[in-house]
Amino acid sequence: MTDVSVHDTANLSESVRVTMRHYLSTSHLYAARYAAEAADSRETALLADAPTFDLRHHCLVISAVMESVAFLEAAINEIFQDAEDGYPHHVKGLDHNCRELMAAFWFTTERGHRINTLDRYDVALRFAKKTILDRSRKPHQDVFALIKLRNHLMHYRPEEVGVHLEHKLADQLRYRFPSNALMESSGNPDFPSKILGAGCANWAWRSVRSLVEEFAQTMALRLHFQTADYGDPLPN
Repeated sequence: MTDVSVHDTANLSESVRVTMRHYLSTSHLYAARYAAEAADSRETALLADAPTFDLRHHCLVISAVMESVAFLEAAINEIFQDAEDGYPHHVKGLDHNCRELMAAFWFTTERGHRINTLDRYDVALRFAKKTILDRSRKPHQDVFALIKLRNHLMHYRPEEVGVHLEHKLADQLRYRFPSNALMESSGNPDFPSKILGAGCANWAWRSVRSLVEEFAQTMALRLHFQTADYGDPLPN
């Protein structure tokens, strides 16, 4: 997760400056995966008592969603920041012109604050003269729906829902993954009760990983989460 570099000052024998660069994208991805696995185990353990609402299970699912989108954003931010800082670790495979364009973009957009996360991926691909990701198919459509879910949870405002008054996210999410087994037999509306389950949690981290892997392959890059060895490989 950390790269260490030694910088020569005026005289290496007199002064050595050691700096470290942390890449948190990998931690976000693993956090999402661990939360999803815990949600899955909790859902299985409580299934005999279904239908039931379990706060721990609910929190684990939300954590997986949040951490998945955090990974998505951190992964692309790390690439642009490396380009701006002239740090070669993850961008050394890109030509000089591409890195210069990325650095200028990152500086003029205030480190990407003016550009949404998925557009940052497309910008990088365009700078590298690569084909942008196909927004009409998976995993892009899944990730787009996931970001909407994360934004709803992050900026939550209470809304009335019911059997005949479904939440707007229900149609966008219900067929993308298995529903929450703890609430499947309940009379509750699909969102949030039946949507926020282990199926959603696993779909979240796998979807973002798939998109970032496709991006990395197109850019001919090896990103931190693809090279870090923690002795606990991510499942397929």
